[in-house]
Amino acid sequence: MSDMPPPPASPPPGMPPPPGVATQVHVDAPALAGPALPPGVTIVTPGMRLLAYLLEGVLVVVTLFIGWLIWAAFTAGNGQTPAKKILGQRVVKTDGSGPVGFGTMLFMRGLIAGFVASIAITFTLGILLLMPFWDKRNQNIWDKVSSTLVVNDPQNVWPAA
Repeated sequence: MSDMPPPPASPPPGMPPPPGVATQVHVDAPALAGPALPPGVTIVTPGMRLLAYLLEGVLVVVTLFIGWLIWAAFTAGNGQTPAKKILGQRVVKTDGSGPVGFGTMLFMRGLIAGFVASIAITFTLGILLLMPFWDKRNQNIWDKVSSTLVVNDPQNVWPAA
């Protein structure tokens, strides 16, 4: 026989464990980890998002906006804008199931989220433009509204919506 005391009995359901007894904590790992992305695809950094915004502005000016609109019409079906296409970025659904289509890029992300974002950015004096720098998934306000993420997809893993 050993002189060690028997392990404490489990408390009845709904009762806290006695002091000094370790408890097992269950953590929902998928909710903390974010979407399951294919190999080689990562969430875009805030710096790369800023580069895409700047490049988008340059492309709009250089193509006199008309060229940018035509180019955007061809790339939006793949979850991209012209700048995102050049940089290997893509807009995908937050569940990681794939890129958004033309309708989501134009209507939900462009019109609805753009409208909400313009109001929110105005009220916060532009501070929300920096949201990717503190958001855990580097999302901006229009990403939150449209339930999307911007990812780096250099190998073109998700070629079409």
